[in-house]
Amino acid sequence: MRVHRILHVLAVALAIACLVGMTATAQQAKGKSHTLEGKVEGVQTDRLTVNHGKVEGYMDAMTMAYKVDKSDVLKKVKVGDRISATVYDGDYTLYDVHVVPPADKAKQK
Repeated sequence: MRVHRILHVLAVALAIACLVGMTATAQQAKGKSHTLEGKVEGVQTDRLTVNHGKVEGYMDAMTMAYKVDKSDVLKKVKVGDRISATVYDGDYTLYDVHVVPPADKAKQK
C-alpha cells in the first residue's frame, strides 16, 4: 500500500512538471512581443490586411495580410479603422486587436 501511494505521488509530480514545461515552451514559442499600429485596408474571411508603420525591432512599414487570434474581431473591424495589436517574433498573427478611436478634432486645435 505504501509503494502504491509513493507511485501515485510521483505520477502527480511528473504530470505537474510536464504541464509547467509545456507552458514555458508555449511562451517561448511566441517570442518577443511588439505593438503594431496601422490602418485596416481589407477585411477577409480569415484575416485583416493592415497598412502599418515600422514595428521597432521586428519589421519595416508595409501593407500585409495577418491572421487574427480571435475570429470575432473580423466582424467588428472595418476598412478604414485604425487598430492596435500585439505581434510576436516569427508569428504573423495579430493578438489583442483593438480599434483605436478617432482623435477628437476639437482636441487637435
